[in-house]
Amino acid sequence: MTEFASVPQTTRPVAGEIEAGWRPGEFVLRNAWFAVAHSPEISARPVLRMVHSQQYRIWRSEDGQVGASCPRPETGDVFSNDTSLAAPVHERFGHVWVWFGNFDDADPELIPDIPFLAFDAAPPEYARGFNYFHSTYELVLENILDLTHVDFVHGSFRGASHPAQEDEVRFESTSETVTMIRTTRGKPTSQYQREQLGVTEEFQDQTLFAHVFIRSGMCFLHSRYTSAPSIPLMQTNTPESRTLTRANYAFGIEQTTNDHYRHAWPQTASTIGEQDESVLRPQNPRYLDKGPRPDFSTRFDAAGLQYRKRHNALVERQKSGDLSYISGDLNAPGLADTFGVFRPSQSN
Repeated sequence: MTEFASVPQTTRPVAGEIEAGWRPGEFVLRNAWFAVAHSPEISARPVLRMVHSQQYRIWRSEDGQVGASCPRPETGDVFSNDTSLAAPVHERFGHVWVWFGNFDDADPELIPDIPFLAFDAAPPEYARGFNYFHSTYELVLENILDLTHVDFVHGSFRGASHPAQEDEVRFESTSETVTMIRTTRGKPTSQYQREQLGVTEEFQDQTLFAHVFIRSGMCFLHSRYTSAPSIPLMQTNTPESRTLTRANYAFGIEQTTNDHYRHAWPQTASTIGEQDESVLRPQNPRYLDKGPRPDFSTRFDAAGLQYRKRHNALVERQKSGDLSYISGDLNAPGLADTFGVFRPSQSN
């Protein structure tokens, strides 16, 4: 079932008791599809990708089909015809997906839906790429759900921290996803929008969205402005190891008619990734330390706290042997309407 909550303005900072026992990177969630490569990257020459330290070798056959294999458990990281297992693999939304978990449970219907990317085509090269974060993927997702971090870490792109006329935070969640929506009124126009897009209004209204898939680490990010365009972003956040996350990204460039913006905005991805890395890299070892430490939170952390709660619940289910999905909890209907996006018929 979908859970909805609105966080009142009057909530005061409190010690984070709800996330007691939160230890990112200590338990590996299984039975999930991971988008490990952009489709155009895969050719006859195999490439190597990692998911939770498990190796996958991926290639494209002469007939254009993708294939994947991983070493047998008893052979470690040895790849050969005798020591490798065929791994479930699927191509969708311009990405190659591999299944991590029990191979017999690999159902393509469990691939997360991306409502702003073409079903069977990849975005152009300028609208896709990747970043690396030296962090567990759980901390990457928690950082993404804190939509106030954009004021401080990405202020030049999204608008610097400034008391807004209104600032409302709310979230929705299922057992598999968490969505955060932040609405602000009278927020300063960012330096990027003024210089690159010629926005002259000093202040404008914004609605920011972040949607994360707990098992696979994938997320969507999108913004709506009263005076500027925006492009939705899909980011994979694949855990290569406990301390390294590969973030392939793709922009839904068809969602804007502003040709300059659709080419210019994807170019900011590497800089924004570096800004996130500057926050995540020093944060990661603090959570690996098992010593006692207080966590504090404000009303803006509500979605992050809900993410911790939902993640811990999934961990407990999987510890008991339940790797299944609850019906309707992965791809809830209406997400495209919430984000204000549409499915393009093909990639430009």
